[in-house]
Formats: sequence, C-alpha cells, structure tokens
Amino acid sequence: MSDRSSRDTVIAAARELFARRGYTATTIKDVAAAAGCSPALVMKLTGSKAELFAAADPSGAALDEAPPPAGEPPGVLMVRRLVERRRADEPEPWAMAPVLIRESDDPARTRADVRTRYLDAVAERIGDTAPDRLRAQLVMAQLLGLAAALRHLELLDPAAIDDETLIRRYGALIQRIVDGDG
Repeated sequence: MSDRSSRDTVIAAARELFARRGYTATTIKDVAAAAGCSPALVMKLTGSKAELFAAADPSGAALDEAPPPAGEPPGVLMVRRLVERRRADEPEPWAMAPVLIRESDDPARTRADVRTRYLDAVAERIGDTAPDRLRAQLVMAQLLGLAAALRHLELLDPAAIDDETLIRRYGALIQRIVDGDG
C-alpha cells in the first residue's frame, strides 16, 4: 500500500472517529486501530493529532452533498440529509461542529475555518449572494439547532414524530428562510 493510500485510509478513519467522539476523546491509537495500522504510521503520515484533525476535516461531510434532486427545495433537502444521517446512525457533522471547535488546539482558527466553509457551502446551496449572507447564517443556526436536538438531546425521536413529517415540517421552516420569508 502506498503512503498516499495509507494516508487516505488513516484520514477516513480519523474523520469518522472525530465526528462521532470529538477531538479529545479520539486518540491516535484509536485512529490507528480503525485504519489497521500502527500509531507510529499515523504520526508519520500526519505529523500530529492537530494536523490529523485538520486533514480529517470531520465537518466537511455535511457540506459535500450532491446538488438537490429536481423538485426538492434546498431547505427540505438539507433537513432530509440530516435526518437520514440520524436514521443510518452516521456521524453528524452539524452536531459535532461546536464540540470540535471547543476541543480544537486552536478554537479561534477552527471556528473561523468551520464558519467560513459552512457559510460558503450553505450560501452557495441557497443562492445567498448578499455580502452578510444573513439567510445562510440563519439556515446554519437552524441546522445546528436541529442537529443538536436530534443527536445530543435526542429530541424529535421517530416515536414522537415520523421522519417524513419532521423533514416536511422543519424543512418548510428552513425553506421560508431560504426564500426570504423567515
């Protein structure tokens, strides 16, 4: 296996662990075990835990989504993908973003980086070209809140509200912001 493919394997393992556990609870040893290599190789390939965290970019998974299918408005689609990640028990970058910022070696830098990347991605997705990107900020705030409610507080459980109803109702709220009505 080449250094490049080994590095990709290590970064993929780290991305999942950081997204699920956070920065502090994820160890180099955990990443090495998940990647099927030694901790020494992880360090050789990435330099340090902070550099590994930066390379793994666990917040990026929320932003690399494909364009919306025809007919589904972006507000509804963003909620759908968040709810589907919960259903599939996949890591939720929206819910982990605040934790990852707090646990970073450099919270101010991580905050600025995550904020910029999320804002850029959301603004592009919803067509917000205003200098302040206020609609994108409002959408981000709503998605962060929904992610925290679903993952950390376990609110809106499928026993209380089925996924499609949640997607339709919460998606409509976000779509109102997207449309400039919220």
